Amino acid sequence: MSLHADLASMQSTLDQVLDRLTEASGEVRGTDQDDLLGDIYEIERHLKAASRRLRRAVAGLPDPT
Repeated sequence: MSLHADLASMQSTLDQVLDRLTEASGEVRGTDQDDLLGDIYEIERHLKAASRRLRRAVAGLPDPT
């Protein structure tokens, strides 16, 4: 598999994890586990930054074709 394909696959996985975190925050919000929400938001913030950085890296690679 090419580097471009590997990194694009990682990007897809990150997108899926971010979607799951969004769902998790919705489940936790307003419950007795509300203190967990801050941790989820912090994780989400870091993963979004990683996702942006990865997108830039993939965009900077030579065209795989």
